[in-house]
Amino acid sequence: MKYTTEQLEAIAAKLREMPPVEKKKQEHSKQEAVRVLSKEIAALQKRGYTLDQISETLRGEGLSIATPTLKSYLQRAKPSKKAPVQAPGDTPPPGPASKKPADTSKATFTPKPDSDDI
Repeated sequence: MKYTTEQLEAIAAKLREMPPVEKKKQEHSKQEAVRVLSKEIAALQKRGYTLDQISETLRGEGLSIATPTLKSYLQRAKPSKKAPVQAPGDTPPPGPASKKPADTSKATFTPKPDSDDI
């Protein structure tokens, strides 16, 4: 089905008129909840609490989560340490990934022309 420009403009106008979602009413999955609470959980761990104790406290507050699941979700919530995506035209940052070309001035191997004797 094809859409006219007028139809798309009408849809866009309706979308712009939609009210913002209230943040307090948004629902979160357990994984998202752990991500939101990760700073507080990390602070508790620094104060000596174990994940078992934290998990038990969370269950007492209505967030039913097992300790292994909590541990897994916390690992996923950590910011990734991957290299940032490079924009076209940018020079790559120096590091182990950028290698210098090998010095071939001392090479002793001499390539021979291809032959049909295979």
